[in-house]
Amino acid sequence: MDNTQYPPGPPGAPGAAGGPVMAIPNAVGRLAAQRNFGPFLDIRREVPVSEALIKGWGTAGVSFGLMILVSWIASDTGVFSLARSILRFFALIFFFMFVWGLVYGIRGLVVGSRVHYLFSGGLVHSRRSGLRAVAWPEVAVLKSVYNRRQQGSEGKVLGYRVESRDGSSFTIPLALVNGRDAFIDQVVGNLRAHNRPIQ
Repeated sequence: MDNTQYPPGPPGAPGAAGGPVMAIPNAVGRLAAQRNFGPFLDIRREVPVSEALIKGWGTAGVSFGLMILVSWIASDTGVFSLARSILRFFALIFFFMFVWGLVYGIRGLVVGSRVHYLFSGGLVHSRRSGLRAVAWPEVAVLKSVYNRRQQGSEGKVLGYRVESRDGSSFTIPLALVNGRDAFIDQVVGNLRAHNRPIQ
């Protein structure tokens, strides 16, 4: 199995005394060691491909079946009846759910699994195309990613985009627990300690 338990980090961190033991891929551990990133602190996983396919295509399949069923029932009602209008409304809802599920599954299949490994000296970003390591001093800026409600209007924060000095970037999704995201808090703290801009 191409995984290894990384050397213990600070108390409470994955692998630390009293903290949860965390196995990370050997390739990630080797890259972090080559870059002298120090102890492994935390991990942030995005939606796995299998979960995206089950959730997306499962929703699409159920929605498609319900859409066909509702449309069939509606065909037996009067053309201008209230029941037909209501059933067609629900059929339209199931159609949009079908499209959403189909797109969600395809996106998961195309994008692949993404994982972010947090070390005391930087981040290792894993995606289908390979690994990318960014030390804190190499970060050009950390930018908030918003859900755009409408053009020119900023909605809630969805995540944070790490932009490196070489022009590459990747986004870390926000995952709040009791109003805080411990992973993002550590990233922000390390970047502030290295006087990197945060927007």
